[in-house]
Amino acid sequence: MDSESAAEGAGKRPSLFRQRVFGGLWVGSMASSVGSAAGLLAINWLVYTVTNSALDVGLVGVAGVVPRVIFGIFTGTLADRYSKLRLMIVADAFRAATMIAFAATLAIYGFSLYVVLIAVFLLGMGQSLFRPSINSFLPQAVAKEQLGAANGLFTAAQEVTSIAGSPLGGILIALVGVAATLALNGASYIVSALMIVFVAVSLSSQAAPRAAAEAKRPPFMEQLRGGFAYVNGERGLLKLTLSSFGANFFLSLFFTYLVIYVTVVLHQSAFVFGILGAAGGAGFGLGSLLVGRLHPERRFGVWFSAPWGVTGLAMLGLVFFPGTVTAAAFLFVGTAFGGFGNTAFFTGVQSYVPREVLGRYLSIDEVGSFAASPAGQLAGGLIIAAYGLNADFILAAVGTAVFAFGLLLFSDVRSLRV
Repeated sequence: MDSESAAEGAGKRPSLFRQRVFGGLWVGSMASSVGSAAGLLAINWLVYTVTNSALDVGLVGVAGVVPRVIFGIFTGTLADRYSKLRLMIVADAFRAATMIAFAATLAIYGFSLYVVLIAVFLLGMGQSLFRPSINSFLPQAVAKEQLGAANGLFTAAQEVTSIAGSPLGGILIALVGVAATLALNGASYIVSALMIVFVAVSLSSQAAPRAAAEAKRPPFMEQLRGGFAYVNGERGLLKLTLSSFGANFFLSLFFTYLVIYVTVVLHQSAFVFGILGAAGGAGFGLGSLLVGRLHPERRFGVWFSAPWGVTGLAMLGLVFFPGTVTAAAFLFVGTAFGGFGNTAFFTGVQSYVPREVLGRYLSIDEVGSFAASPAGQLAGGLIIAAYGLNADFILAAVGTAVFAFGLLLFSDVRSLRV
Protein backbone atom coordinates (compact mmCIF):
# COMPACT_ATOMS: atom_id res chain seq x y z
CA MET A 1 0.00 0.00 0.00
CA ASP A 2 1.28 3.52 -0.77
CA SER A 3 1.06 6.76 1.17
CA GLU A 4 -2.63 7.42 0.55
CA SER A 5 -3.85 3.88 1.06
CA ALA A 6 -7.01 3.45 3.07
CA ALA A 7 -5.89 0.18 4.58
CA GLU A 8 -7.23 -0.55 8.02
CA GLY A 9 -5.39 -3.79 8.50
CA ALA A 10 -4.19 -6.80 6.63
CA GLY A 11 -7.34 -8.80 7.25
CA LYS A 12 -10.37 -9.08 5.03
CA ARG A 13 -12.14 -5.79 4.41
CA PRO A 14 -15.67 -5.13 5.69
CA SER A 15 -18.41 -4.31 3.20
CA LEU A 16 -17.84 -1.09 1.27
CA PHE A 17 -20.52 0.90 3.08
CA ARG A 18 -18.90 0.07 6.42
CA GLN A 19 -15.60 1.59 5.30
CA ARG A 20 -15.18 5.23 6.27
CA VAL A 21 -13.06 6.16 3.27
CA PHE A 22 -15.33 4.69 0.62
CA GLY A 23 -18.45 5.86 2.45
CA GLY A 24 -17.20 9.43 2.63
CA LEU A 25 -16.27 9.52 -1.04
CA TRP A 26 -19.54 7.91 -2.09
CA VAL A 27 -21.77 10.26 -0.09
CA GLY A 28 -19.84 13.28 -1.39
CA SER A 29 -20.18 12.00 -4.95
CA MET A 30 -23.93 11.52 -4.50
CA ALA A 31 -24.35 15.08 -3.23
CA SER A 32 -22.36 16.69 -6.03
CA SER A 33 -24.03 14.52 -8.71
CA VAL A 34 -27.53 15.58 -7.64
CA GLY A 35 -26.45 19.21 -7.52
CA SER A 36 -24.70 19.01 -10.88
CA ALA A 37 -27.75 17.51 -12.60
CA ALA A 38 -30.03 20.21 -11.16
CA GLY A 39 -27.50 22.93 -12.01
CA LEU A 40 -27.03 21.75 -15.60
CA LEU A 41 -30.77 21.65 -16.17
CA ALA A 42 -31.06 25.17 -14.71
CA ILE A 43 -28.31 26.49 -16.99
CA ASN A 44 -29.80 24.97 -20.15
CA TRP A 45 -33.29 26.14 -19.16
CA LEU A 46 -32.00 29.65 -18.53
CA VAL A 47 -30.13 29.90 -21.80
CA TYR A 48 -32.92 28.50 -23.99
CA THR A 49 -35.76 30.46 -22.37
CA VAL A 50 -33.84 33.74 -22.64
CA THR A 51 -32.25 33.34 -26.08
CA ASN A 52 -34.61 30.79 -27.71
CA SER A 53 -31.56 29.51 -29.56
CA ALA A 54 -30.53 25.86 -29.85
CA LEU A 55 -27.12 27.10 -31.02
CA ASP A 56 -26.58 28.89 -27.71
CA VAL A 57 -27.47 25.70 -25.83
CA GLY A 58 -24.91 23.89 -27.99
CA LEU A 59 -22.31 26.51 -27.12
CA VAL A 60 -22.90 25.80 -23.44
CA GLY A 61 -22.15 22.11 -24.06
CA VAL A 62 -18.97 22.94 -25.96
CA ALA A 63 -17.85 25.37 -23.23
CA GLY A 64 -18.01 22.52 -20.72
CA VAL A 65 -16.06 20.07 -22.90
CA VAL A 66 -13.25 22.32 -24.14
CA PRO A 67 -11.48 22.79 -20.77
CA ARG A 68 -11.54 19.06 -20.16
CA VAL A 69 -9.72 18.56 -23.45
CA ILE A 70 -7.26 21.42 -22.92
CA PHE A 71 -6.39 20.83 -19.28
CA GLY A 72 -7.10 17.09 -18.93
CA ILE A 73 -3.57 15.89 -19.69
CA PHE A 74 -2.01 18.35 -17.25
CA THR A 75 -4.46 17.57 -14.42
CA GLY A 76 -3.66 13.87 -14.73
CA THR A 77 -0.01 14.71 -14.12
CA LEU A 78 -1.02 16.76 -11.07
CA ALA A 79 -2.92 13.74 -9.75
CA ASP A 80 0.26 11.67 -10.01
CA ARG A 81 2.38 14.36 -8.32
CA TYR A 82 0.31 15.57 -5.39
CA SER A 83 -2.19 14.29 -2.85
CA LYS A 84 -5.26 13.22 -4.77
CA LEU A 85 -7.49 14.05 -1.82
CA ARG A 86 -6.17 17.60 -1.67
CA LEU A 87 -6.74 18.03 -5.39
CA MET A 88 -10.33 16.79 -5.05
CA ILE A 89 -10.95 19.28 -2.24
CA VAL A 90 -9.48 22.10 -4.33
CA ALA A 91 -11.60 21.08 -7.33
CA ASP A 92 -14.81 21.00 -5.28
CA ALA A 93 -14.03 24.33 -3.62
CA PHE A 94 -13.30 25.87 -7.03
CA ARG A 95 -16.57 24.55 -8.49
CA ALA A 96 -18.53 25.72 -5.45
CA ALA A 97 -17.06 29.22 -5.70
CA THR A 98 -17.79 29.31 -9.43
CA MET A 99 -21.45 28.36 -9.04
CA ILE A 100 -22.09 30.69 -6.10
CA ALA A 101 -20.42 33.59 -7.90
CA PHE A 102 -22.40 32.77 -11.05
CA ALA A 103 -25.66 32.72 -9.08
CA ALA A 104 -24.84 36.05 -7.42
CA THR A 105 -23.96 37.66 -10.76
CA LEU A 106 -27.21 36.42 -12.29
CA ALA A 107 -29.27 37.70 -9.36
CA ILE A 108 -27.61 41.12 -9.30
CA TYR A 109 -26.87 41.91 -12.95
CA GLY A 110 -29.20 39.62 -14.88
CA PHE A 111 -28.53 37.27 -17.77
CA SER A 112 -25.39 37.38 -19.91
CA LEU A 113 -24.48 34.56 -22.27
CA TYR A 114 -20.80 35.44 -21.90
CA VAL A 115 -21.01 35.00 -18.13
CA VAL A 116 -22.79 31.66 -18.59
CA LEU A 117 -20.09 30.39 -20.95
CA ILE A 118 -17.31 31.54 -18.61
CA ALA A 119 -18.98 29.83 -15.64
CA VAL A 120 -19.47 26.57 -17.55
CA PHE A 121 -15.86 26.72 -18.78
CA LEU A 122 -14.62 27.12 -15.19
CA LEU A 123 -16.81 24.22 -14.07
CA GLY A 124 -15.21 22.11 -16.79
CA MET A 125 -11.78 23.05 -15.44
CA GLY A 126 -12.78 21.89 -11.98
CA GLN A 127 -14.18 18.65 -13.39
CA SER A 128 -10.97 18.02 -15.34
CA LEU A 129 -9.05 18.12 -12.05
CA PHE A 130 -11.57 16.13 -10.00
CA ARG A 131 -12.14 13.11 -12.25
CA PRO A 132 -8.56 11.81 -12.71
CA SER A 133 -7.91 12.46 -9.02
CA ILE A 134 -10.83 10.38 -7.72
CA ASN A 135 -10.52 7.65 -10.35
CA SER A 136 -6.81 7.17 -9.60
CA PHE A 137 -7.40 7.35 -5.83
CA LEU A 138 -10.12 4.70 -5.71
CA PRO A 139 -7.69 1.74 -6.06
CA GLN A 140 -5.99 3.06 -2.92
CA ALA A 141 -9.29 3.44 -1.06
CA VAL A 142 -10.61 -0.12 -1.36
CA ALA A 143 -9.22 -3.63 -1.53
CA LYS A 144 -8.42 -4.93 -4.99
CA GLU A 145 -11.15 -7.56 -4.90
CA GLN A 146 -13.72 -4.85 -4.06
CA LEU A 147 -12.65 -2.44 -6.79
CA GLY A 148 -15.23 -3.59 -9.34
CA ALA A 149 -18.04 -3.28 -6.83
CA ALA A 150 -16.79 0.17 -5.79
CA ASN A 151 -16.70 1.41 -9.39
CA GLY A 152 -20.14 -0.03 -10.01
CA LEU A 153 -21.60 1.68 -6.96
CA PHE A 154 -20.08 5.02 -7.96
CA THR A 155 -21.39 4.76 -11.51
CA ALA A 156 -24.84 3.55 -10.49
CA ALA A 157 -25.14 6.30 -7.90
CA GLN A 158 -24.22 8.93 -10.48
CA GLU A 159 -26.82 7.61 -12.91
CA VAL A 160 -29.55 7.48 -10.28
CA THR A 161 -28.74 10.92 -8.91
CA SER A 162 -28.61 12.37 -12.41
CA ILE A 163 -32.09 10.99 -13.10
CA ALA A 164 -33.35 12.39 -9.79
CA GLY A 165 -31.44 15.66 -10.11
CA SER A 166 -33.06 16.76 -13.35
CA PRO A 167 -36.67 16.80 -12.07
CA LEU A 168 -35.37 18.24 -8.80
CA GLY A 169 -33.83 21.06 -10.80
CA GLY A 170 -37.17 21.72 -12.48
CA ILE A 171 -38.94 21.83 -9.12
CA LEU A 172 -36.32 24.17 -7.65
CA ILE A 173 -36.54 26.51 -10.65
CA ALA A 174 -40.29 26.73 -10.15
CA LEU A 175 -40.02 27.24 -6.37
CA VAL A 176 -36.94 29.42 -5.83
CA GLY A 177 -35.74 30.47 -9.31
CA VAL A 178 -32.68 29.75 -11.43
CA ALA A 179 -30.17 31.77 -9.39
CA ALA A 180 -31.04 30.00 -6.14
CA THR A 181 -30.90 26.62 -7.89
CA LEU A 182 -27.38 27.41 -9.10
CA ALA A 183 -26.39 28.48 -5.58
CA LEU A 184 -27.69 25.16 -4.22
CA ASN A 185 -25.57 23.39 -6.83
CA GLY A 186 -22.60 25.28 -5.39
CA ALA A 187 -23.62 24.11 -1.90
CA SER A 188 -23.61 20.49 -3.11
CA TYR A 189 -19.93 20.87 -4.03
CA ILE A 190 -19.25 22.19 -0.53
CA VAL A 191 -20.87 19.04 0.91
CA SER A 192 -18.66 16.92 -1.35
CA ALA A 193 -15.54 18.84 -0.26
CA LEU A 194 -16.42 18.39 3.42
CA MET A 195 -16.84 14.64 2.97
CA ILE A 196 -13.41 14.45 1.30
CA VAL A 197 -11.94 16.47 4.19
CA PHE A 198 -13.42 13.83 6.50
CA VAL A 199 -11.65 11.14 4.46
CA ALA A 200 -8.38 13.10 4.50
CA VAL A 201 -8.53 13.53 8.29
CA SER A 202 -9.07 9.80 8.75
CA LEU A 203 -5.86 9.20 6.75
CA SER A 204 -3.86 12.04 8.30
CA SER A 205 -1.44 9.64 10.00
CA GLN A 206 0.00 8.89 6.56
CA ALA A 207 0.82 12.53 5.77
CA ALA A 208 4.53 12.21 6.57
CA PRO A 209 5.22 9.32 4.17
CA ARG A 210 3.21 11.15 1.50
CA ALA A 211 5.22 14.34 1.95
CA ALA A 212 8.45 12.35 1.63
CA ALA A 213 7.21 10.77 -1.60
CA GLU A 214 6.20 14.15 -3.03
CA ALA A 215 9.64 15.55 -2.28
CA LYS A 216 11.18 12.95 -4.62
CA ARG A 217 8.94 13.66 -7.60
CA PRO A 218 10.60 14.50 -10.95
CA PRO A 219 9.97 17.78 -12.83
CA PHE A 220 6.42 18.32 -14.09
CA MET A 221 7.17 18.17 -17.82
CA GLU A 222 9.28 15.05 -17.35
CA GLN A 223 6.34 13.37 -15.65
CA LEU A 224 3.99 14.55 -18.39
CA ARG A 225 6.22 13.04 -21.08
CA GLY A 226 6.49 9.89 -19.01
CA GLY A 227 2.71 9.49 -19.15
CA PHE A 228 2.71 9.59 -22.96
CA ALA A 229 5.68 7.24 -23.07
CA TYR A 230 3.85 4.72 -20.89
CA VAL A 231 0.72 4.79 -23.06
CA ASN A 232 2.80 4.48 -26.24
CA GLY A 233 4.63 1.47 -24.79
CA GLU A 234 1.43 -0.33 -23.83
CA ARG A 235 0.08 -1.14 -27.28
CA GLY A 236 -3.13 -2.79 -26.11
CA LEU A 237 -4.01 0.16 -23.87
CA LEU A 238 -3.08 2.54 -26.67
CA LYS A 239 -5.57 0.86 -28.98
CA LEU A 240 -8.31 1.13 -26.34
CA THR A 241 -7.49 4.81 -25.83
CA LEU A 242 -7.53 5.58 -29.54
CA SER A 243 -10.74 3.62 -30.02
CA SER A 244 -12.50 5.78 -27.43
CA PHE A 245 -12.10 8.77 -29.75
CA GLY A 246 -13.87 7.01 -32.62
CA ALA A 247 -16.50 5.32 -30.47
CA ASN A 248 -17.44 8.57 -28.70
CA PHE A 249 -17.71 10.30 -32.07
CA PHE A 250 -20.35 7.79 -33.16
CA LEU A 251 -22.11 7.75 -29.78
CA SER A 252 -22.43 11.54 -30.02
CA LEU A 253 -24.25 11.11 -33.32
CA PHE A 254 -26.87 9.10 -31.44
CA PHE A 255 -27.41 10.43 -27.93
CA THR A 256 -27.22 14.12 -28.85
CA TYR A 257 -30.21 13.79 -31.16
CA LEU A 258 -32.39 11.43 -29.15
CA VAL A 259 -34.66 14.42 -28.45
CA ILE A 260 -35.36 14.70 -32.19
CA TYR A 261 -36.18 10.98 -32.34
CA VAL A 262 -38.80 11.47 -29.60
CA THR A 263 -40.44 14.48 -31.23
CA VAL A 264 -40.17 13.64 -34.96
CA VAL A 265 -40.29 9.82 -35.06
CA LEU A 266 -42.33 8.97 -31.98
CA HIS A 267 -44.37 12.22 -31.96
CA GLN A 268 -44.17 12.26 -28.18
CA SER A 269 -43.65 14.86 -25.45
CA ALA A 270 -40.84 15.79 -23.08
CA PHE A 271 -42.30 13.25 -20.65
CA VAL A 272 -41.41 10.38 -22.99
CA PHE A 273 -37.99 11.92 -23.55
CA GLY A 274 -37.50 11.80 -19.79
CA ILE A 275 -38.68 8.18 -19.70
CA LEU A 276 -36.14 7.19 -22.35
CA GLY A 277 -33.42 9.05 -20.48
CA ALA A 278 -34.36 7.21 -17.29
CA ALA A 279 -34.30 3.87 -19.14
CA GLY A 280 -30.80 4.61 -20.40
CA GLY A 281 -29.57 5.71 -16.99
CA ALA A 282 -31.09 2.70 -15.26
CA GLY A 283 -29.51 0.32 -17.77
CA PHE A 284 -26.08 1.90 -17.45
CA GLY A 285 -26.27 1.76 -13.67
CA LEU A 286 -27.39 -1.87 -13.60
CA GLY A 287 -24.66 -2.93 -16.01
CA SER A 288 -22.09 -1.17 -13.84
CA LEU A 289 -23.26 -2.94 -10.69
CA LEU A 290 -22.86 -6.35 -12.33
CA VAL A 291 -19.10 -5.85 -12.65
CA GLY A 292 -18.62 -6.26 -8.90
CA ARG A 293 -20.26 -9.69 -9.04
CA LEU A 294 -18.90 -11.06 -12.32
CA HIS A 295 -15.36 -9.58 -12.24
CA PRO A 296 -14.95 -9.09 -16.01
CA GLU A 297 -11.96 -6.80 -15.32
CA ARG A 298 -9.79 -9.91 -15.20
CA ARG A 299 -9.88 -9.72 -19.02
CA PHE A 300 -10.86 -6.10 -19.38
CA GLY A 301 -9.72 -5.77 -22.99
CA VAL A 302 -12.33 -8.28 -24.12
CA TRP A 303 -15.06 -7.21 -21.70
CA PHE A 304 -14.73 -3.57 -22.64
CA SER A 305 -14.91 -4.19 -26.38
CA ALA A 306 -17.62 -6.84 -26.74
CA PRO A 307 -20.31 -5.13 -24.62
CA TRP A 308 -19.92 -1.82 -26.42
CA GLY A 309 -20.32 -3.68 -29.71
CA VAL A 310 -23.65 -5.00 -28.42
CA THR A 311 -24.58 -1.42 -27.48
CA GLY A 312 -24.08 -0.41 -31.10
CA LEU A 313 -26.34 -3.22 -32.32
CA ALA A 314 -29.03 -2.27 -29.77
CA MET A 315 -29.04 1.28 -31.15
CA LEU A 316 -30.24 -0.12 -34.47
CA GLY A 317 -33.40 -1.30 -32.73
CA LEU A 318 -34.65 2.29 -32.44
CA VAL A 319 -34.45 2.65 -36.22
CA PHE A 320 -36.06 -0.63 -37.29
CA PHE A 321 -38.56 -1.02 -34.44
CA PRO A 322 -39.75 2.52 -33.61
CA GLY A 323 -42.04 2.88 -30.64
CA THR A 324 -41.93 4.20 -27.10
CA VAL A 325 -41.81 0.81 -25.38
CA THR A 326 -39.37 -0.75 -27.84
CA ALA A 327 -37.12 2.34 -27.75
CA ALA A 328 -37.02 2.21 -23.94
CA ALA A 329 -36.22 -1.52 -24.06
CA PHE A 330 -33.42 -1.17 -26.60
CA LEU A 331 -31.95 1.80 -24.70
CA PHE A 332 -32.05 -0.12 -21.43
CA VAL A 333 -30.35 -3.18 -22.94
CA GLY A 334 -27.80 -1.15 -24.91
CA THR A 335 -26.78 1.07 -22.01
CA ALA A 336 -26.64 -1.93 -19.64
CA PHE A 337 -23.98 -3.49 -21.87
CA GLY A 338 -22.26 -0.12 -22.17
CA GLY A 339 -22.21 0.39 -18.40
CA PHE A 340 -20.85 -3.12 -17.95
CA GLY A 341 -18.06 -2.54 -20.48
CA ASN A 342 -17.22 0.91 -19.17
CA THR A 343 -16.94 -0.19 -15.54
CA ALA A 344 -14.98 -3.32 -16.49
CA PHE A 345 -12.54 -1.06 -18.34
CA PHE A 346 -12.01 1.36 -15.46
CA THR A 347 -11.69 -1.45 -12.91
CA GLY A 348 -9.20 -3.30 -15.08
CA VAL A 349 -7.15 -0.19 -15.78
CA GLN A 350 -7.05 0.77 -12.11
CA SER A 351 -5.48 -2.60 -11.32
CA TYR A 352 -3.34 -2.94 -14.44
CA VAL A 353 -1.72 0.49 -14.74
CA PRO A 354 0.99 1.29 -12.14
CA ARG A 355 -0.35 3.72 -9.56
CA GLU A 356 2.41 6.24 -10.13
CA VAL A 357 1.19 6.78 -13.73
CA LEU A 358 -2.52 6.01 -13.34
CA GLY A 359 -3.68 9.65 -13.17
CA ARG A 360 -1.89 10.47 -16.41
CA TYR A 361 -3.27 7.45 -18.24
CA LEU A 362 -6.84 8.17 -17.14
CA SER A 363 -6.59 11.81 -18.17
CA ILE A 364 -5.12 10.94 -21.57
CA ASP A 365 -7.95 8.46 -22.14
CA GLU A 366 -10.56 11.03 -21.07
CA VAL A 367 -9.13 13.74 -23.31
CA GLY A 368 -9.42 11.40 -26.29
CA SER A 369 -13.01 10.60 -25.36
CA PHE A 370 -14.19 14.18 -24.90
CA ALA A 371 -12.31 15.57 -27.89
CA ALA A 372 -14.54 13.55 -30.24
CA SER A 373 -17.87 14.69 -28.82
CA PRO A 374 -18.09 18.20 -30.36
CA ALA A 375 -17.10 16.80 -33.75
CA GLY A 376 -19.77 14.10 -33.48
CA GLN A 377 -22.43 16.60 -32.46
CA LEU A 378 -21.61 18.84 -35.42
CA ALA A 379 -21.44 15.94 -37.87
CA GLY A 380 -24.77 14.59 -36.62
CA GLY A 381 -26.50 17.88 -37.29
CA LEU A 382 -25.13 17.99 -40.83
CA ILE A 383 -26.10 14.36 -41.54
CA ILE A 384 -29.64 14.87 -40.24
CA ALA A 385 -30.04 18.02 -42.33
CA ALA A 386 -28.83 16.23 -45.48
CA TYR A 387 -30.07 12.66 -45.13
CA GLY A 388 -32.46 12.49 -42.17
CA LEU A 389 -32.39 11.12 -38.62
CA ASN A 390 -32.46 7.43 -39.59
CA ALA A 391 -29.27 7.79 -41.59
CA ASP A 392 -27.59 9.46 -38.63
CA PHE A 393 -28.72 6.73 -36.20
CA ILE A 394 -27.69 3.90 -38.53
CA LEU A 395 -24.24 5.41 -39.00
CA ALA A 396 -23.93 5.89 -35.23
CA ALA A 397 -24.93 2.28 -34.49
CA VAL A 398 -22.76 0.68 -37.17
CA GLY A 399 -19.77 2.89 -36.34
CA THR A 400 -19.98 2.08 -32.63
CA ALA A 401 -20.28 -1.66 -33.28
CA VAL A 402 -17.43 -1.72 -35.81
CA PHE A 403 -15.07 0.20 -33.53
CA ALA A 404 -15.89 -1.97 -30.51
CA PHE A 405 -15.93 -5.40 -32.15
CA GLY A 406 -12.93 -4.43 -34.26
CA LEU A 407 -10.80 -4.17 -31.13
CA LEU A 408 -11.24 -7.92 -30.61
CA LEU A 409 -9.18 -8.54 -33.74
CA PHE A 410 -6.03 -7.38 -31.93
CA SER A 411 -4.26 -9.93 -29.77
CA ASP A 412 -2.71 -7.26 -27.54
CA VAL A 413 -6.21 -6.03 -26.68
CA ARG A 414 -7.53 -9.54 -26.04
CA SER A 415 -4.53 -10.30 -23.82
CA LEU A 416 -5.12 -7.33 -21.49
CA ARG A 417 -5.96 -8.88 -18.16
CA VAL A 418 -5.51 -8.50 -14.41
